[in-house]
Amino acid sequence: MNSEDRARMRSSAAAGMDSAAARRLFALLEQHSPGPAEHDYSAEARKLFATLGEGDSASYHDMDALWRDPTTGGIIFVGNESAARGPLSYFKAADITHVVNATDDLPNFCDGGVKYMRFHAAHHMRHSGDSRSLLDFVTPLFRFVDEALSAGNNVLVHCLAGAHRAGTTGCLLLMWKEALSAADATALAQQRRPVINPIGTLPQLLARFEALRRTSSAWDGWEREARAAFEARVAASVLGEAEDARLEQVMTTDVL
Repeated sequence: MNSEDRARMRSSAAAGMDSAAARRLFALLEQHSPGPAEHDYSAEARKLFATLGEGDSASYHDMDALWRDPTTGGIIFVGNESAARGPLSYFKAADITHVVNATDDLPNFCDGGVKYMRFHAAHHMRHSGDSRSLLDFVTPLFRFVDEALSAGNNVLVHCLAGAHRAGTTGCLLLMWKEALSAADATALAQQRRPVINPIGTLPQLLARFEALRRTSSAWDGWEREARAAFEARVAASVLGEAEDARLEQVMTTDVL
């Protein structure tokens, strides 16, 4: 239904029903109205691949470590389709037990061997602007990731290039785990995986999540957890230099 059709229905409805019934109908019409046009993120990924093919791609890896749990050692990786293809033996070797498929157009390549969740960050536009709806959108992702990390296992978040959809999801996870602003989380994510680039409507998701600082008590709990994680990292700094160097290598180099 286009905007003209909806306008005609509003006029007809307003003429033939009471105001309360008209408001209910208008709300229903808005609920089923198309939102802002979504980017073709796979097309954007292919443009990125073309750019990498023309220049220096030495810093582009199939996947990179974004965050390490200081208590369990579980790692959040962000990667591309090549990383997502596995095979399953690779996932087992890398202790990846959970995979977040951040697309709606790539299959779950190793379904049955690892746990999968689909989380398309751009779909936040389909949820209303209130904080409860946003929490309902992101909380299953957080629970899924924590299921792996709490057991000391690793998570791969992927899309086609590991830049836009998965990259934004990685930024979101950094905001959650470190209680960071959108800008700080994006900057940190880009240090660890330079191709990460929230585009289209994706920055709006990060901005909406950051706004939860002011509107949701859930943020207080995440901030306490982030502070505890920081203190755990400080305590862990008593490890020998060799162990520190090994952990740093895991966090900054391609594991493939």
